[in-house]
Parts: sequence; structure tokens; C-alpha cells
Amino acid sequence: MHRFPGRFVIGASALLIAAQVQAQGAPGAEASGRPFKLGGMLGATVPIGDFGDGANVGFHLGGLIEYKPNALPLSLRGEITYNRNGLKEGFFSGEDPVFEDVDGNVSILNFVGNGVIPFGDPASTARPYAIGGIGVYRLNFSGEFGGFDVSDTQTKFGINVGGGFQFNLSGFETFVEARFHSVFAEGDNANFIPLSFGFKF
Repeated sequence: MHRFPGRFVIGASALLIAAQVQAQGAPGAEASGRPFKLGGMLGATVPIGDFGDGANVGFHLGGLIEYKPNALPLSLRGEITYNRNGLKEGFFSGEDPVFEDVDGNVSILNFVGNGVIPFGDPASTARPYAIGGIGVYRLNFSGEFGGFDVSDTQTKFGINVGGGFQFNLSGFETFVEARFHSVFAEGDNANFIPLSFGFKF
């Protein structure tokens, strides 16, 4: 589980270096003139707060559609993303020693609508941007204890905010971003930070 973030960082770094080399001769972001773009993303999901106390660093993957209205200085992005984090070994033994051998994971399927605000020169091959929005999050806990499968599912609203960098290449774009998600779960909020590498075309 802990080796995944290292492999992700190394792989994303190599892709970014290649992207920056190609971007030197690529047209700017507005060159395509297409209002709609499709894309995808993947990366590490870092749980924080109370969620981080009980879950390991996991992974996520998802798809997106983005629309740029001519009359607005921002783009509208819709996303569907699947996150999965394994439970830390022995975490529940603090509640009761009988739960020491619980083996399980937490998965989060989110449907999110965002606004994306770019900064800098539209003709530049690399631009920073801010992103934020609201959505619906389906949280599922599943585990195995004493030969029995246990599970619990909640569907809650949540918010996210963050930023990233976009690299405009020939015919498509790549991006790296980090966002803070807070899901209004029962009890304490479920907070996590996805570190993503993605593409749009």
C-alpha cells in the first residue's frame, strides 16, 4: 500500500517531463476552439484527519467532461471518480481488542460538479488554475471479521477545492492537481486529498 505513492510520483514525473518537452512547440489552450472536452485522471488518495487515522493511502481513477462557455472566464467540469483506501491493520483494536483482525477497505464513488478558473496568458503552454465545487459521495465500508463479511454504505454531500497546472500539447492537454475533499458523513467529516495526473482531449 505504501509503495503506491512512490510509484505514482515517479511515473507522473516522467510523463510531465515528456509533456513539457512537447509543449515547447505546441499551440496555446484556446487554439482548439472546442467547447467540450473529455478526459480522465488517476493518482493517490491521501486520507487526512479522522479518516487518515483509520485508512492507508489509496488510489483513485475517474473520468471527466469539461465545457467552456464563451461568455464566462471559467470552465465547468463534471466528474465521476472512484477512490479506494485500505484500513490500517489493528486500527479498530483501540475500540475493542476483539476487532484487532478486521481486514477491509473504504471506497468512495463521487459525482462532482466544479468550476475551473485558469490564470495567466491563454496562449501559454503551461497555466495554473483553481478548481472547486460540490457533489454527491457514496461511501462504502466493507470488511471481513471472524469469517463474516460486514459492510455499511452512506450517500452524502460534500465539497472540494484545490488547484493545479495544465499543459497544452498538440491535440490534447495534461494536468496535475491536488484537491481537498470534505464529505459530510455521519459523525466526523471524511476528509481526503487526491493527488492526480490527468488528460483532456
